[in-house]
Amino acid sequence: MNKVKRLPYGLSDFTDLRRKGCYYADKTQYIPTMEAAGDFLFLIRPRRFGKSIFLSMLAAYYDIERQDKFNELFDGLWIQQNPTEEKGQYQVMHLDFSQVDSGQGSLEDRFHDYCSDKLNVFAERYAKYYNDDFVQTVKAKAPNSASQLRYICNRAKEHGHQLYLIIDEYDNFTNNVLNEKGEQVYHALTHATGFYREIFKLYKANFQRILMMGVSPVTLDDLTSGFNIALNITANPRFNMMLGFSETEVRDMIAYYQNAGLITANAEDMIAEMKPWYDNYCFARASLKTDPKMFNSDMVIYYLRNYIDFGESPENMLDNNTRTDYKKLQRLVELDGMSEKERGYIQQIAAEGSIVAELHMSFPAERIFDEGNFISLLYY
Repeated sequence: MNKVKRLPYGLSDFTDLRRKGCYYADKTQYIPTMEAAGDFLFLIRPRRFGKSIFLSMLAAYYDIERQDKFNELFDGLWIQQNPTEEKGQYQVMHLDFSQVDSGQGSLEDRFHDYCSDKLNVFAERYAKYYNDDFVQTVKAKAPNSASQLRYICNRAKEHGHQLYLIIDEYDNFTNNVLNEKGEQVYHALTHATGFYREIFKLYKANFQRILMMGVSPVTLDDLTSGFNIALNITANPRFNMMLGFSETEVRDMIAYYQNAGLITANAEDMIAEMKPWYDNYCFARASLKTDPKMFNSDMVIYYLRNYIDFGESPENMLDNNTRTDYKKLQRLVELDGMSEKERGYIQQIAAEGSIVAELHMSFPAERIFDEGNFISLLYY
């Protein structure tokens, strides 16, 4: 009998997930769609919605150093039988700005320290593609990560290597700054010659492909004023179902664990219980009448894990790991003090279940509380 796949609760690394034999809802069919969409892409999705695992899947797919692991990592997935020409053709730089240390030192020092560590790892990983002194030279330029990045990119161009930049939680660092330090400090690092803006200006000129994901368009709008770094595919209907779980995927998961004897409850009852809590996400107007609504993937896995472990739904239907993210949102909307009108929007949503407004695809931090922008912020 085959070993039952464990639920990937808390896992965000695709390679780790596959090697541990965890359950995986296959999203690899979106790889060619993303390639066709453009070389520089930007996508917003809610927290705990599968962004990190998806990005690490792409990193594994495109990494030239994991070409020989392709069949191991993608066995049984859609892309194994339908690989694109760009499979395993890139040196991948994978950054996660939620990992920037919030401890001692200046904001700039902490940011550069994180990036410098990642660039050092990159240099060691791909050292064989460069001159003998490559790693030593990269490390010697630390902790100035901008200088390290320029050096790496210049050497890659000289040797004809392709670079793919993947940024997870691109706005986590700046959202924390906005929440905790205020708009003035936030403005200083995202405008003019602010260090955060300057590093982003380096990205598009030096990478063949870029994919960034986050939870709000605020930082991107501030960073890219005057230059365009990526195509925003957030509301593109081709990607509406790319992250999160469709009802079909949720039913398949339930059936898998029912067949394994780990869930004995009725699937219809479970779906009915989950829907008011985890369902009803749609990210493109054109998909409202054509696509099923999406479930929050983290919440579904949290719910099913409780059923497998204890034979019943969780007493608290909201995953406590997500509560911390709601607190961040609370601090953000309280940044400037909500007006009566803004409180009215929230009261309307709570009372009526919905509000109709034009979705604003970008807006700066200083205009969060403009009428349309505030509703859009709640959406994101």
